[in-house]
Amino acid sequence: MRLILLLLTPLALLLTACPSGPAVPTNLSSSNESLLLHWGVDSLGVPYYQLHLNDEPVIESSPLGLVVGDTDLGHDMRIASVSEAKAVTDDYTLLHGKRAAYHYAAKEITVDFAPKEGLQLSVIFRLADDGLAFRYRVMGESTSEFVINSEQTTFDLPADSRGWLHPHAVAQSGWEHTQPSYEENYEIDIPVGTPSTLGQGWSFPALFKTKGAWILISETDMGRHYCGSHLGHESLEGAYRIAFPQAPERITPDGALFPTGPLPLESPWRTLTVGADLGTIVESTHATDLARPAPEQDVSYVEPGQASWSWVVLKDDSTIYPVQKRFIDYASDMNWEYCLIDSHWDRQIGYDSIQALARYAQSKDVGILMWYSSNGHWNTAPLPPRDLVFDPEIRRAEFAKLQEYGIRGLKIDFFGGDGQSFMAYYQDLMEDAARYQLTVNFHGATIPRGWQRTYPNLMTMESVKGFEFITFEQPNADRGPRHCAVLPFTRNVIGPMDFTPMCFGE
Repeated sequence: MRLILLLLTPLALLLTACPSGPAVPTNLSSSNESLLLHWGVDSLGVPYYQLHLNDEPVIESSPLGLVVGDTDLGHDMRIASVSEAKAVTDDYTLLHGKRAAYHYAAKEITVDFAPKEGLQLSVIFRLADDGLAFRYRVMGESTSEFVINSEQTTFDLPADSRGWLHPHAVAQSGWEHTQPSYEENYEIDIPVGTPSTLGQGWSFPALFKTKGAWILISETDMGRHYCGSHLGHESLEGAYRIAFPQAPERITPDGALFPTGPLPLESPWRTLTVGADLGTIVESTHATDLARPAPEQDVSYVEPGQASWSWVVLKDDSTIYPVQKRFIDYASDMNWEYCLIDSHWDRQIGYDSIQALARYAQSKDVGILMWYSSNGHWNTAPLPPRDLVFDPEIRRAEFAKLQEYGIRGLKIDFFGGDGQSFMAYYQDLMEDAARYQLTVNFHGATIPRGWQRTYPNLMTMESVKGFEFITFEQPNADRGPRHCAVLPFTRNVIGPMDFTPMCFGE
């Protein structure tokens, strides 16, 4: 991976602002001059931005800002300085994804606002030929932890735009209180401003069509100290504002819900992939382009591949030794890399027989993947094994045992939250799995948010209404074709998606 920062020539950047004037705008054009970013502070001191594609509005004047503790960094603000433009290029490779080698190029500007109550807000913009990304940074001298209570980040679409949107679920709703797990049917080609069908807004990624552009909005480079966000329920005339998680979305009753941590605090990148056609959306790699690269580590155990899986058609009763042995043979016959052994294996097979299956699978050149519940207080799903990955000491002992058996990876299920403590929990799981050379597949989970680059052992995540739902109820099967046709342009754009995609029969 190479990261290069170069000063641009003055002609590449059009600056029409005086930093000391609170209402004077600035502008930045993309390298191919198709996108124009405009930002400033309005007469009330509200930071804002606008985005145009080929002179047509994509995002109309939209507020920016945060509330950090009791300090409102979204009103009565003044621009203190604007950095010189930098060219940012990044060449990197991934073990799995849309391609092996990636190239990212953008222009970067940092807008620093005057300090307010000891806190200084900066907005970092990156403008590429195929979209815009921006993030917040909060600086200060204090050594205390701070909580970001809200964002006023808004995406104001032209009023005649249309949306392809995933309803965000009510926290602790659904089967065994496991929502939100990003498993709803998309609302297709609806007018912007349409109220969410579940009353909680819309999940990322969100696809929109304006007069001259397609726009996919999402977030990436999720760190430990921020929460996952979505688009809020109120979206009058197409103005969608960032919403934080609902109160139950935390891993313990006192776990952090909103972004919490010491200064400096950074938000994820807010990404807007923009193009005149859907090809730009599908081919986008913003989710990994903007994510933190993985640290140097041994990744020789990370091997993408296909897996046989009995549960999707045979359900819980199939998790027994002879059936799993048959599915190992099936994977071998198909030249697939893995066999996934799902829930109930601890009771219906047992550790000794799992070890025997692992040895048998190795003789057939097939790797074994094992299912676990993520369970904490939020999770009443009864499927076992439970209570083996939540506590760090128990988790590491379990992972060490799996490594000794020759198990290749994990499927961890039933999360149900995007609070900051959940974001940290996901990363704890991936880091501990990597320590014991185990790959990870998260089910009943959030979206990837760039983790597939930062954690190479993250193979895939569900966060989609996948094939298994078609096996549950006829209405899901009836909606399946339309639902599936939307996914390549929405959920699957931002990262790996375990759709549990197919069955082979006679």
